[in-house]
This record gives sequence, C-alpha cells and structure tokens, in this order.
Amino acid sequence: MAATKSPSPNYSASKFNATTINNLLEDSLTEIFCKLPCKSLFTCKSVSKRWLTLISNPNFHSIYLTHQYNLFQRIQAQGDDPDQPSFILKPYNALVITPNLPSLQLGPLENHLSLTFLGPDFEPTNIVPQLRSVLKFVFACSNGLLVYGNPRPRHKCIYHIRNLLTKESLELPCALTLCDHAGVLVGFTCDPYYRVETEKVKVSIVSNYQRRFRVVRIPAFSDTRFAFDVEVFYSETRKWNRFVVSCPKGFACGFFLTASSVEYEGKLYFMGGGRILVYNPYDNERMASVIDLPRGFGEAYRGCLGITSGNLQLSEFPISPSSTFGEAYSGKVWELRHCDRGKGEETTTWELVHDFSLSDIVGAGFEELKASEGEHVKGCSRILAFHPYVKDTVFLKFGDNILCCNFVTRRFKVSKYGGLSLLFYPVIPVVLPWWPTPIPSPSLSIDRSI
Repeated sequence: MAATKSPSPNYSASKFNATTINNLLEDSLTEIFCKLPCKSLFTCKSVSKRWLTLISNPNFHSIYLTHQYNLFQRIQAQGDDPDQPSFILKPYNALVITPNLPSLQLGPLENHLSLTFLGPDFEPTNIVPQLRSVLKFVFACSNGLLVYGNPRPRHKCIYHIRNLLTKESLELPCALTLCDHAGVLVGFTCDPYYRVETEKVKVSIVSNYQRRFRVVRIPAFSDTRFAFDVEVFYSETRKWNRFVVSCPKGFACGFFLTASSVEYEGKLYFMGGGRILVYNPYDNERMASVIDLPRGFGEAYRGCLGITSGNLQLSEFPISPSSTFGEAYSGKVWELRHCDRGKGEETTTWELVHDFSLSDIVGAGFEELKASEGEHVKGCSRILAFHPYVKDTVFLKFGDNILCCNFVTRRFKVSKYGGLSLLFYPVIPVVLPWWPTPIPSPSLSIDRSI
C-alpha cells in the first residue's frame, strides 16, 4: 500500500495567509466594516495601521453612513417603534434617545455612556436648593455633543463640551459674567458632521474646519425687557463675546425649572414666561424675535418644546385644573406652521395636532399606574421630550415612571425611574447620531497663539 503524502506545513500556512482577512481588498473590507456597529469599528482601529487608516477616512464614513441611512429608511417604512432604546443618564438630567440602527448596537448603553468623570463638584442632589442656577448640570445637546457645567452664585461658570460616545471633550474659558440668583439660560448649536443628500440617496461628510458651534448664555430676568445682555462663545476664535441684543416685542425669562433650549434649523428657541425667544447666533446676532404661545395656553412651566420628525412642537401637560379643559392627566400638542405673507414676510401660527387624555392611551392599566405614584412625586407629571424620529410620540414622566407613548397608535412602554431629580431639573433630550460628532476645531485662519 502506497504511503499517502501529506501537504507540507509551509503549504498550509501560505494557503491560510492568502485567505486571511488582512489580505482582503479594500472594497471587501469596507463591505464588512459597514455591517459592524461603531463600537466594534473603534476597536478594529487598533488591529493594524491599514485598518486604522481605512476606518478613519472620511470617505469610509460617507459609505458607512449611507448604508445606515438606507437601513433607517427601511425601518421607518415599517411603522412606529416605541421600543427604541431610551433611558435617563443617571443621575443627571439627560434623556438619551438612540435610533434603532446597527451602528448603535453598543450593548447596554448605560454601561458605555456616563458623566461620572465630572467629579464630586458635579454630583446632583435630590434636595431642592433655593438657587435655581445650581440645578443645571447638562444644559443642552446638539448632534450628540453635550454642554455641561456647574454654575454657582457669585462664580464664573466653566462650561465643557463632551462627546459621550468617544469621550472627546473640550473645556471652554470662564464665562464673562458671574452667575446670580436668577440663573442663566444656556443654548448650544453645532454644525453636523454629516448631511443626508436625499436626491442622491447619499450621506456626505462635512470637513471639520468647515464646521462651527456656538454656546449662548442669557442671564435670566423676570421682568419683560426689550434689550438684554447675551454672551456667545465662538468655536472659530475660542473666545466669548458679550453684547446687547434687541428684542422689539419684549421677552421675560420666567422662573420655572423645567425649561431648556431647543435647536431648530440653526436657531435657538428658549421657553419663557408667555413667549418663546428665537435667537440665531450665526446671523444678525444682535437681534432676537419672539413667538407667542398658543391662545389659551396655561402656565409656561407645564410646557415642553421640542423637535419631532423635523417639526417644532409644543405641549401642555397636564392642563391646569382651573382651565375649561380641566380633566386630570389631559394635555395638548401644537405644531408650529410658517405662513408666507408675500414680499419676503413670514408669520407663524400654532396648529393643534393632539388633544389627549393619558387615561385613554394607557387604558385599563391607568388606575394601577396612578396608584403607584409616591407621595413625593404625586401630581408632578410632565412631558419630558418629543421623540425625534417617531411622529406623534412623547416621553412622559408619570410618578416614578417614564412612558414612551404614541397618541395615534395608543402604544406605550413604561420604564421605571426612581430619580427625584426629574422633578426639578430641565430634562435635555440627547439624540445620538449615527456616527460620533467630532468637536469642531478653530479656524485655520485664526492665530492660536493669541
């Protein structure tokens, strides 16, 4: 019987090496990487210099995000999904909302996103302090970047910008003025890292040096003013600037604790006492305008302003018991409409889109849910945020629970949250993008030695 000749070890090794993933063409690697979540891609960067170069290339980001965009379109076409991941970033006042996409399959997100690095000076407390300004920790969010700080009376606040996914952060210089007992309104807007070109069905990347951000501070005041101080931080110069802003129709900040700024089409919207302040920090920055609240709107602290499916909406919940619509746990939602009056003039109106009762949405389980309200939170229900992607859907605080409910389908999901801080803090919706947003760099034309 003739002996069987086995292949040489060198043959097996060379055959294996020829088929290893390291030898795949760049197109094949790109196709594989497009199916991985962001977290895995960040890990893959450390495998080899070749992988690091490929994954860091903005051209790859464009291909990857185009793939995510197509997936997102298919998911949206399937209908509403109230089970998309969302949670409160404990113990802080940020409501994290993630699109249901493979790019953000990070496992338990609570284990990956935190602000514990801030240190003991930023630890929140569930005891209601007398000073409104002490309550604010997370001030605003834009394209996944947070602005946070710890303003204290008679101190100049230092603000930070933080990317929760990559842990990239930037400390801003001290604000120009001291915080006082009235508090401060803070807004933040940042240019996106990518733009969806719907006609081409493509996602394009915006160069880091073409992107800007603004942080806006308005020292709060209770009386109606037609001009007031505003401080703006510019990403291009890395400096604050202070000037007087004119507001012809007048604005009063009001003194309620649940307001936060909303970014919409490059402008910042601040909920005030009876009016909404509109401010554009990129254009005509010494002027501001206002939008009146809908006719019959109750106390401003019952309102929530937010963006859903690309539209600006305003809610009132619960409606004041003293109003003619005094049913307990009822509310309304309006949507802002723009009307062209010709000759370049535009006016805005509020259109009522939902008139709801929470008991009708929850149904048979409402009384059980209502009975679970603790004495410390009874009667403190409010809408925390609008769902950014799912139309007609809000996040609502009810007792120690957070409800994600849809007004049309009557579908809802209950999440337990025992944090007293939601009674007092402004809740900031944190919408995670499909790819982490880098913090914009200063302009190349700026002398950084200044």
